[in-house]
Amino acid sequence: MLRYTLRRLSFLPIILFAVSIIVFVLLRVLPAGDIADVIGGANATPEQKDAIRDRYGLRDPIFPVTVPGECEWLISYIPKCTVEAPVIEFHRHSQYGSWLVDALRGDFGTRFSNNASVRAEFVRRFPASFELVALSLCFSVFFGIGFGILSAMYRNSLLDYGVRIFAVLGTSIPEFFLLTLLIIIPSYLWNYAQPSGGYVPVYEDPSQNLRLFLPPALIMGIAGSSGLMRLVRTTMLEVLRSDYVRTARAKGLKGSTVVLSHALRNASTPILTAVGTAFIAVFGGSLIAERILSIQGNGQFFFQSTFSRDLPVIQFLAVYTAAVVVLVNLAVDLSYAWADPRVKYS
Repeated sequence: MLRYTLRRLSFLPIILFAVSIIVFVLLRVLPAGDIADVIGGANATPEQKDAIRDRYGLRDPIFPVTVPGECEWLISYIPKCTVEAPVIEFHRHSQYGSWLVDALRGDFGTRFSNNASVRAEFVRRFPASFELVALSLCFSVFFGIGFGILSAMYRNSLLDYGVRIFAVLGTSIPEFFLLTLLIIIPSYLWNYAQPSGGYVPVYEDPSQNLRLFLPPALIMGIAGSSGLMRLVRTTMLEVLRSDYVRTARAKGLKGSTVVLSHALRNASTPILTAVGTAFIAVFGGSLIAERILSIQGNGQFFFQSTFSRDLPVIQFLAVYTAAVVVLVNLAVDLSYAWADPRVKYS
C-alpha cells in the first residue's frame, strides 16, 4: 500500500502544475478588460495604470514560451498562423514563471484590493470554512448512512417510504433555497435573526459559534445526505439478501450485530465512494452557504475575489481546491483496503 500511496502522491504535483497553468492563462486571456483598469479603478490616469502594469509585471509575456507573429495562441481564440516556420521564443521573465517561483517559496502574492497577503488571508479564514465543511459532512454521513440502513432493514414500511420521499426532496430542492429559508422563516415566525458575518472560535464562545454554524451545517448535511441514503438503502438491500446474512441470523445473532458487523462491512465499498463524493459536494456547497450567511470563510473569499478579478486569490484557491479533491479521492481509494481485506494495492 505504501508504494501505491507514494505513486499516487507523485501525480499530485503534475496535476497541480497543469491546473495552475490552465487557470493562470484563462484568467488573463478571457475578454474581461484590462487588469490595470480593475486595480486602478475608473478614475485612474494612464500614468497610474502604467505604474500598476510595471508593479505587477503585466507587461511581461503570460507564459515563458510563446510563438511570435499571429501564431500567439495564448491571446487568440482561433490560431491564425501566417509564418511558414514560426520560431518558439523562451522568455526569462514571464507572469506565470514569476508566480510559480514565488508559489514554490510559499508566497502566493498579494490581493489587488488591499495588498494583503493571500496566504495570510487564507489562513485567517480557514477555520470558519473547515468547521462548516466538517459539521456538514458529519451530518451528511450520520443521516445518510443511519437512515439508509433503517430504510433497508424496514423495507416497505412507513419509515422506508418516509426516507425515500425525503431523499427525493433533498435531491430536488437546491441548497441555496433552503439556506434562504433559514433566514426568512425564523425571522418571520419567531422574530429570530440567524447570525451572519464574523467568526467566533468554538473555544471562545461555544454558544455563538454553534448559533452561526450549526443551522447551515445541518441544512447542508441533510441536503447532502439524500443521495447517500438512497445508495446505502440499495446496497444494504442487496447485501441483506445474501446467504451469509441468512446464515448469521439462523445462528441466532442479534439483528444489530448482523447488520453492523456483517452486512455494513461488506457494503462499505460503494458507501465510501459516496462519502467521498458527499465531501466534495459539501466542500463546494460551503461557498453558497458562506455567501448567503456572510460567513467570512474561504468560500466567501473566493466569491468576492471572482467578482473583483483578484487574480492571485483565484489562482491560489483553484490550486488548493484541486489539491483537496485529489487527496480526498486518494483517501477514499486507500479506505477500500480497510473495508475489504480482499483489496490489495501494489
